[in-house]
Amino acid sequence: IYFLKTCPDHGDFSTLIWEGGIVEYLMWDTSAPKRDGPAAALPAERGCPYDCGLCEAHESSGCCVLLELTNRCNLRCPVCFASAGEGEARDLPLEEISAQYDMLMARGGPFNIQLSGGEPTMRDDLPEIIDLGLGKGFHFFQLNTNGLRLAEEPGYAEKLKAAGLSCVFLQFDGMDDKVYTALRGRPLLDVKLKAIDRCAAAGLGVVLVPVIAPEVNEDQVGSIIRFGLKNMPHVRGVHFQ
Repeated sequence: IYFLKTCPDHGDFSTLIWEGGIVEYLMWDTSAPKRDGPAAALPAERGCPYDCGLCEAHESSGCCVLLELTNRCNLRCPVCFASAGEGEARDLPLEEISAQYDMLMARGGPFNIQLSGGEPTMRDDLPEIIDLGLGKGFHFFQLNTNGLRLAEEPGYAEKLKAAGLSCVFLQFDGMDDKVYTALRGRPLLDVKLKAIDRCAAAGLGVVLVPVIAPEVNEDQVGSIIRFGLKNMPHVRGVHFQ
């Protein structure tokens, strides 16, 4: 089965979306998983759009849950929406992380877990946090990171892989250090490339995560996609935001 596309400027294109029998395709269920039994996180009190989140009016369950492990960070990005590195440094205690894992499992887990912050690699106990989640029945762990520690510490990617990390959600804004200076406060392209190489050597898949800012890196979209395609299979996707 092919997806056919027509562009007035560039002509016709076709993209393969399915190989196999038509019966199997028709049986392929792409609907969101239904919530079955566990309590919703929020009651439905005022209705949409005021009861934000997975309230009891939702028929589907969550799919990916973000855990903010720390507010510490080793960068000071001008565009940071998490105010990372500001105020009093705080790491979420392990007992709180354990309690959150338990709460999530009780409310419909296991979910995919994204470990975030701040910069989660600031925590030396990150492998222990992953192992704790595995022990509670979670299977997929994604690391949301700027990649500095992955690039700078030999063996760190292997350590996370051995602990059970599934893939890396890597901040990656373009192929030009002017972009990183504008968005992250310093040149970082070589660091990003080294982090990807270390992940590839460890068998960790990478998702590139560009922040696209007007008049900063809008022209980088194509080069980011081409870089991702060139570096398959260890680069597994691009998540624009």
